[in-house]
Amino acid sequence: MSKQASPEQIVEKTRPAVQAWLRLHPGSSEPSGITLLKNTLRSTVCRIEGIGPGGSGIVAKRCPRAEGELEAFIYREVLDRLSIEAVRCYGFFEEGSGEYGWLFLEDGGIKRVADKGESFPIAFAHWLALLHGSASNLPIRGRLPERGPAWYLEVLRTARRGLCQGLFERNWGELDRPAIETTLVCFEVLEQNWHVVEEHCEGLPWTLVHCDLQSKNILTRHTPSGVAFLPLDWEDAGWGTPAADLAEIDAVSYWSTARKTWASIELRRVEEQVRCGVLFKILLAVGWEMIRLAAGSEERR
Repeated sequence: MSKQASPEQIVEKTRPAVQAWLRLHPGSSEPSGITLLKNTLRSTVCRIEGIGPGGSGIVAKRCPRAEGELEAFIYREVLDRLSIEAVRCYGFFEEGSGEYGWLFLEDGGIKRVADKGESFPIAFAHWLALLHGSASNLPIRGRLPERGPAWYLEVLRTARRGLCQGLFERNWGELDRPAIETTLVCFEVLEQNWHVVEEHCEGLPWTLVHCDLQSKNILTRHTPSGVAFLPLDWEDAGWGTPAADLAEIDAVSYWSTARKTWASIELRRVEEQVRCGVLFKILLAVGWEMIRLAAGSEERR
């Protein structure tokens, strides 16, 4: 949130979450405390203490119905079928209008995979390769949106249209306008050479991809078998090239584990997809900035 919420605002934002939980899980205990964790254009997230199974805490996330249903599917019908630790999903409850709803998750805690500015640990690269390799064998492609190079090309085109429109409609500073003009030239060159990106995204099987792997979206948990990684916020996820998740990932570590499932993959192919992943991450960041500017918001994703 951009501002500190008042107690009244917290109650107003979180009361529907409690009501939705009690309708989804009647007979649950009354909450012992509520904390508003996030309140943005895209979603509202709160932690509700004492209301979950055995008096545990839960995390409730208000989001568009399509996103909530996708996340619930991934948690309950994909991650639960793999031999990896994952946050437990307690269900999705659709609001009366049908446009939004509440996704309910186990409270995974607050320990993140890395501090801001730190690189992903080597262990996470091995874990991600295990996830990608395992999920690629599941019959789920038809139930997930496609997240291949074509999707990112559309992100590029949409961002470029937004920049072009904003260039004429907004009053930019002396430094901003040249930066935008340079970005537009780069986007044009990139689109003209998009076939190179497509070629570099070949060589690894398509699989479940998160598409927004940032340190703030990944919790860690200590288990008897070691540290478990718990990605959150799967609303952008889909079926696509591993490159979507490989920005800032150690290529050698990923490859050493991935080839246990995909025996024929080459290290150079992983390295190419890591570079594509950096590009995809930049495109999504620009795309989100266009949404923020169009809404007149000052919030940062």
